[in-house]
Amino acid sequence: MKKNNYLTRSEQLVFDIIKETDIISIHEIEDMFPELSQNMRYKILYSLNSKGYLYRLEKGLYLVQKIPSKDPIIENPYRIALSIFKGYIAFSSALRLYDLIEYEPFTIFVVMPNKSKKIALGNYEIRVISMGFRAEGLTLYKGIYVSNLEKTFFDCFYKPQYSGGYETITKAVVGNPQLKWKNFIYYFQKYSSSSLCQRTGYILDLMNENLNYDIPDYMLRYFQSRIKTKSRLIPTAPARGKYIPKWKLMDNLGADTILGWVNGA
Repeated sequence: MKKNNYLTRSEQLVFDIIKETDIISIHEIEDMFPELSQNMRYKILYSLNSKGYLYRLEKGLYLVQKIPSKDPIIENPYRIALSIFKGYIAFSSALRLYDLIEYEPFTIFVVMPNKSKKIALGNYEIRVISMGFRAEGLTLYKGIYVSNLEKTFFDCFYKPQYSGGYETITKAVVGNPQLKWKNFIYYFQKYSSSSLCQRTGYILDLMNENLNYDIPDYMLRYFQSRIKTKSRLIPTAPARGKYIPKWKLMDNLGADTILGWVNGA
């Protein structure tokens, strides 16, 4: 250890108590060490931060680092993200937490009702997505507040750009035998536009026909009943592709792309 990483007696006393935690706030320090003056507490925190034993996440909130480093040592990015932003883990981050995708996304998605923001933290980016009244349906899983399984898939279909796209979503759906369809459709009945139902119904029907993946008939009937006008699978992309009369939908992405994972494309 370099000389400037040596701890004074008071710093060592504090660090020995907090080193088993991942994240610590200044209010917790106050509760743990009431015998220390406010000035002394601030002085110790400043010194531990400057020596790399703490990493300041935001005002009054620190990442505790067992090995001193000027850069953040991130062992649980989900917990850190939720310590900064009081929402729930969603989209591709939720899929990873549920082991439904194999890769580790370096963007951690957090949903909040009325906040959009992104910050860099080491090799990670924490991105907060505002979902308004749709910011609900969370559960506690592995000690992390995350969208429940069915709400995770609703969120993914609602904003596929934050979920790895339809190829990632369809693979995750097939890889998850515990999806409860009645719970899944509930979120569409409560929160979905007609065009979202149209797009989701088409994707599920595509899986039903090409993968022999059993989508309940009542699901597809419901999504078809919500169709109002012609639409595009990717609303922001040009209207070029294959028109699907059954769904009044222009597939401007392509089935080969949507189900490309099946053949390793």
